[in-house]
Amino acid sequence: MSAEQVDAAGIVGGQRLRHLPGRQFAKHGQDPLLGKLQVLSAGITEEAEPGEGIADQPVGALGLHGAAGGGHQRGVADVGNLMAAKLHGFIIAVSYDQRMPQIRNSIRLVLPVLLLLLLYWPGLTTWFYQDDFGWLNLRHDVHSARDLAAALFAPKAHGNMRPLGENAYWLGLGAIFGVEPLPFHICTFLTQAASLLLLGSIVRRLVGSQPAGLCAQILWLVNSGLAPAMGWSSIYNQVLSAFFFLLAFYFLLRYVETGRRAHEIAHWSAFVLGLGALEINVVYPALAALYLLFHARRYVRRVLPMFAVSAAAVVTHFYFAPPPHVGVYAPRIDAALGTTLWTYWQMVLGPMPAAAAAAVGAGAIGLIAWGWLRGESTAVLGAGWFVLPLLPYLPLPHHISLYYLAVPSIGIAILGAYAAASLRKFRIAGRIATLVVLVAYAGTSVQASWTTTRWQHARGEKVEDLVLGVEEIHQAAKGKIILLDGIDNDLFWSGVADLPFRAKSIPSVYLAPAGEARIQAAPDLYSKYVLPAAIAKKALAAGRAVVYRFDGQMLHDETAHVLDPGRSALWTEDEPRFVNIGDPVFGDYLGAGWREAVDGTRRMDGAGAIRIAAPRDPSERLYIGVFETRDFRLGVRVNGIAAPVTLVRRDNDLSEFRAALPPEAVQWKRMEVTFESGTRAPLLFGYAEVR
Repeated sequence: MSAEQVDAAGIVGGQRLRHLPGRQFAKHGQDPLLGKLQVLSAGITEEAEPGEGIADQPVGALGLHGAAGGGHQRGVADVGNLMAAKLHGFIIAVSYDQRMPQIRNSIRLVLPVLLLLLLYWPGLTTWFYQDDFGWLNLRHDVHSARDLAAALFAPKAHGNMRPLGENAYWLGLGAIFGVEPLPFHICTFLTQAASLLLLGSIVRRLVGSQPAGLCAQILWLVNSGLAPAMGWSSIYNQVLSAFFFLLAFYFLLRYVETGRRAHEIAHWSAFVLGLGALEINVVYPALAALYLLFHARRYVRRVLPMFAVSAAAVVTHFYFAPPPHVGVYAPRIDAALGTTLWTYWQMVLGPMPAAAAAAVGAGAIGLIAWGWLRGESTAVLGAGWFVLPLLPYLPLPHHISLYYLAVPSIGIAILGAYAAASLRKFRIAGRIATLVVLVAYAGTSVQASWTTTRWQHARGEKVEDLVLGVEEIHQAAKGKIILLDGIDNDLFWSGVADLPFRAKSIPSVYLAPAGEARIQAAPDLYSKYVLPAAIAKKALAAGRAVVYRFDGQMLHDETAHVLDPGRSALWTEDEPRFVNIGDPVFGDYLGAGWREAVDGTRRMDGAGAIRIAAPRDPSERLYIGVFETRDFRLGVRVNGIAAPVTLVRRDNDLSEFRAALPPEAVQWKRMEVTFESGTRAPLLFGYAEVR
């Protein structure tokens, strides 16, 4: 290229540079200066090979040696080429700088999710345990549209009414995937990932700082109150509740920003859906009003109807599921509320001494006051996020659970992010104190969360070994009763009590007799899982049962050893004190009046009879479990003698009656018991037991 050509391209003729069409780049969203630089580069590199830029050529190719022997024109071209190389690098730098917002945005989206997977990845492979099996069994109770409605909306364990957070979640995934935990955990992780992104967006709006959003995400992510929900599917309701809290609040912020009707509808929708996830979402209107009082008072009236909806939800809940008067779920409104709040404050901070927790609490109050004096309400809002979702739990001082902090810990994350974003405004002592608290909180919380995650995984692994081992035995010994030995207390509660074998459609699995010493359970509960010795001896002798011992990892066949006269002599019972009416294994102890067993129950038309052991002492009574919660009369006759009957309890789906036995019953060996129904419709019976 000659000097004239270079000049024609606008390199030397600086006066022509201002006439380059930079506007045509600007109209496409590019910087005009960048457009000019690109034109310059195109003009200078027009002699390069196709696909080869000046910056990609070796130094010799630039012709720098020509300045000495190539003449004046060549020297000018070499200078132009050198300038082109530098301009080309500058163009790359400018282009990279223009893409930085997109890069930063991608990092904000990806990093929290990567941290979620990094910290809680064992949760993806944690097997089912404990309450999970009760929820998996829910699908076995649905045989019609009416059953589906009851399964979705009727109160469940402890009076819970959570159609989205529990019932739909377990029915839907259970119907599709069965007893396969991975899809449940994927659903949990996806929901939590969405919640993290919502939290980051919310905090960036509240604090006006991009790093503050990431800080809040990390502080919530590491909190030990979140850890149980990332591995235990039964408390997915906590994760879903947090999602709807954050989604509703996000759309509230968007509605205040834009005033668009669509954002208000989305705000209301997220709030109403949250009521189906978990009961604590009734406090959301108070949280929304708290924000609006400080930032947009004219919108407060728009959320006032939400209080009426929450009140209606509370009334409906207590109408269909009245709170119990005794037990750990019986609410208490007294001075214990403050003690319970303090306990949760200590727990949310991780494994921290009480004195340190008190100091952090004082610091949080100071941060709230400092922000208030500056006209900033973010710290107040963070405190509201902690306290308000905790309010429904405070009346339960005897059922304090770590996972109840999954939603309130969002408030701790907001407080921490606000403090971190305000560091430069603090004095040196305040900066040091804030950094120490944040680092100590994050460090101890990460350790506690990881410990919880690994413990849950190990617990589920043990249950998996037991349940899948029993499934293999069932396939190899079809139709036989399976008796389990070696079950300790933890495995009983995590892998037996909630009927995992029913979830796998494996019938007739019981604990072997004489194993109660290893299990801490009420006798009336434990007896429902043990096959009475009288039935076990007959089944073993007839080759209709097998016995396996669990050593913590594997099941070992002990049938031959149990048949040894010395060991079987320990099973001294001749008549069963417990009769599972709905199990065909107990068929020899049922008389007339019963239909076929279905799903662990039997229907009785008018009257039905059973045979059961007599009481050992005069204080014992006969207890009968009937799966009917409507009022009905149940008559009981023992060896022809009418027995007075009283209703002991009636919960979600079961009525338990107690029949007083005749004084002379202690002299009998067995009893013939007849049940008589006062209703035309058949009754669904579960069990009868002398205790």
